[in-house]
Amino acid sequence: MGRRRVSQALTPRALPRFFVPPAVIEARVLPDDVAHQVQRVLRLGAGDWVCLLDGVGGVYLAQLGDDSQIANLQPAELDTELPASITVLQSLLRPEKAETAIRLCVQGGAAAIHFAPSERSLVRWEPSKQAKYAVRWQKIAQEEAELACRTRLPIVRLTAEWRTAFQSLPRPVFVLDEWEGALALKQRCRRMPMPTALSLVVGPEGGFSPPERAWMAAHPETHAVSLGPRILRTETAAFYALALLATLWE
Repeated sequence: MGRRRVSQALTPRALPRFFVPPAVIEARVLPDDVAHQVQRVLRLGAGDWVCLLDGVGGVYLAQLGDDSQIANLQPAELDTELPASITVLQSLLRPEKAETAIRLCVQGGAAAIHFAPSERSLVRWEPSKQAKYAVRWQKIAQEEAELACRTRLPIVRLTAEWRTAFQSLPRPVFVLDEWEGALALKQRCRRMPMPTALSLVVGPEGGFSPPERAWMAAHPETHAVSLGPRILRTETAAFYALALLATLWE
């Protein structure tokens, strides 16, 4: 099939979008799960266009060929990521609330969403259940990122121990908690240059324990921040913070 120009109306935002491994771009053959979605669910065929994302920033307009082949592949531009790479560490939640947090954080632009049990978490999981949810939640993040027109695939990670998860976070760290000396998030950000990476930390329904607060406060580049006068649910707090940061920096 000869090269066919892409219509000006065909932009990544107007096309079905799929994250695929970079090897797919090189081989120009759709994976089975994507081919099923394209052919059986969306009813697309040879000559139609989709958008393929390699998960690390590459965006491609792909014209379908016969079967699972990609007949034409053209690089495209899509600027939808936040200026700073933001990791969210969320105290472990019940599954339905965790899934809400993942969907909102991906929509808000988070680069990674980590879960770990803090002292007052209502949930404790066995390793087998943790592995099961890790797979499911990564899939949810991928689907949400495709819908949100993200160019980089957010990573979901479950860690068995809170302190291990906290110590691995990119700095600076903003703890969404009202301990003594907490500044409003916007006020804190205006006092510092925009970092290339940062982290948001969200506690459980009952908040962090005093020993947890003291332990986190002792770490460098860790700041307690307030999101304002209203109290948010634990599953929505990170999204609210992401929206504030986008307003400041995007």
